[in-house]
Amino acid sequence: MKRLNVGIFAHIDAGKTTLTERLLYEAGALRALGSVDEGTGFTDFLEVERRRGISVRDATVSFRFGDTAIDLIDTPGHADFFEETELALTAVDVAVLVISAREGVEAQTELLLEAVKRRKLPLLVFVNKCDLEGIDLTKLHTCLKKALPWEPLPWGADDFTENAVTALGDEALLERYLAGTLTEEELFFALRGACSSARLAPVLFGSAKTGESVKELLHVLSDCYQFSAGENAPFSAFVYQVEHRKNVGKLAHIRVFSGKLGVREDVLNRRTQSVFKAAQLKQVKGERHLDVSSLSAGETGAVLGLSDVRAGDFLGADPPVTPLSLFTPYLRVKVSPREEGDLQNLKSALEELADESPLLALEWRKEKRELTVAASGKVQTEILKEILSSRFGLEAEIGAPSVVYRETIARAGYGFEAYTMPKPCWAVVKFYLEPLPRGSGLVYESVASEKRIAYRYQEHVKTAVPRALEQGLKGWQVTDLKVTLVDGEHHVQHTHPLDFFTATPMGIMDGLRNCGTVLLEPVLEVRVSAPENAFGKVAGELTLRRGTLGDHAFGEGKFALTAQIPAEETFDLPEKISSLTGGRGSYSARLLGYFPCPEGHGQERERVGVNPLDRSLWILHCRGAYH
Repeated sequence: MKRLNVGIFAHIDAGKTTLTERLLYEAGALRALGSVDEGTGFTDFLEVERRRGISVRDATVSFRFGDTAIDLIDTPGHADFFEETELALTAVDVAVLVISAREGVEAQTELLLEAVKRRKLPLLVFVNKCDLEGIDLTKLHTCLKKALPWEPLPWGADDFTENAVTALGDEALLERYLAGTLTEEELFFALRGACSSARLAPVLFGSAKTGESVKELLHVLSDCYQFSAGENAPFSAFVYQVEHRKNVGKLAHIRVFSGKLGVREDVLNRRTQSVFKAAQLKQVKGERHLDVSSLSAGETGAVLGLSDVRAGDFLGADPPVTPLSLFTPYLRVKVSPREEGDLQNLKSALEELADESPLLALEWRKEKRELTVAASGKVQTEILKEILSSRFGLEAEIGAPSVVYRETIARAGYGFEAYTMPKPCWAVVKFYLEPLPRGSGLVYESVASEKRIAYRYQEHVKTAVPRALEQGLKGWQVTDLKVTLVDGEHHVQHTHPLDFFTATPMGIMDGLRNCGTVLLEPVLEVRVSAPENAFGKVAGELTLRRGTLGDHAFGEGKFALTAQIPAEETFDLPEKISSLTGGRGSYSARLLGYFPCPEGHGQERERVGVNPLDRSLWILHCRGAYH
């Protein structure tokens, strides 16, 4: 039996979860259809999802259609949960993109298509809501041809064979077609290869509500996509979701890329390098989890027993796909218990949720007894508050969003530290710090002689430099610089193994003091599409928020524009855009990068812990004599 992992993706309200429901029904996996609006959708089983009528977590269900076993992942559509959606992209063979026939390609749709293109992921497009009046499918197809990363092929039209041969671009096939000798089997063999290798994107026009073209979609998935499983290779898998269930425990939802995992077998977490036994294995069918003895290449399932796992981890051997780039939190909110005595319970609850969604980027500042999480938008923080209440019984207060700034050095310079007193100790370091272009991060190099600083101590320095740069002169992480260890000295008798961990932060902070630092603020690229008559109001709003307008275009009664806006101005922007456009506006945003903060904006942050520039106190702290 063939196996296929399919992800359903869409802009919010395009009908993604309704399509998922209809697919399960048409495949015989559901006896009756549920309703998103009525809170009875099969894959929206969280209380908050049923109440709000939106998906906030990935939901997986396994079923069969013909000779194909399909593992289907229904993903969130709201922009606040886009990072969750990107996790699912790593786990699937095929992305089914749902587009509303009325709204067409929206801002969030463009972000999804960019992510599909980055992953070189096979794509199938389902144009939904074609049963509505006033839909111009010809214009919509023209729009899709411009927007899709792969060649679109309208499926099932009267001239399908001619269009398919043209889209394939194969001269030999074209000659056989013109000669009348091209067989149906030859055509579908070529289509299968083109679809599976992400060269062609079938486009189906239909309605999830009425079921039009939904069974055809299942046939296209079953017939036109085929992938090798790698069953004989070492076990390798990706954790695309983590959930905690009462009376069950911590479940890691995985996609197996290669090999096989059996119950009680060892599993390596590549992020932590820890090894745990797979206590139980499950096949997932929405809310139901069925025990299985093994999970094989190409399958999805859930594993119990991996205590340190979190979403985004790779398990086992080297993965065949590129690991995800780390999410960069640019807005944070403080989360406080309504009752002071609930702080520890709140911390435990947020740690559990951070396992499930590391994109929360939970930060516990012990010295301040303060919990903060990354915030993507207003809806995300509202749902977090609801989950804390309904699932954990905790009433929490969520503060106003604060911007995560960064620092970079103003100019090149040296940093030096000679930690030779009070004995026994001996660690001398000399660094050269130089600025790098925006987005470069931290680059470290050592040109120090092994005779001056033994390699084992140089490794200590290499480890300590990034930690020392977590808080700069203004209290923020320092980035976009190169740090070179140019010289130093250890002592054969007096150097203690931990001395370079003490000296390095002092040397780095001395370098920052000599170079000076400037504040950097996060800037987002936002995309808005809305009715044409709202352009002036939207453009004015973006400009008021320190936005720089970019490309914009008009057509078919709508406009689309991009703008660059500081993150501090965007937290309530989706709701404002909706208000200005009468609920007909579409909004998406992504982090563009960190750029110098204008005068009068930005803020320094109080340092947590001992400052290495306070040399005496820092040495006492490192020696355990001051806390």
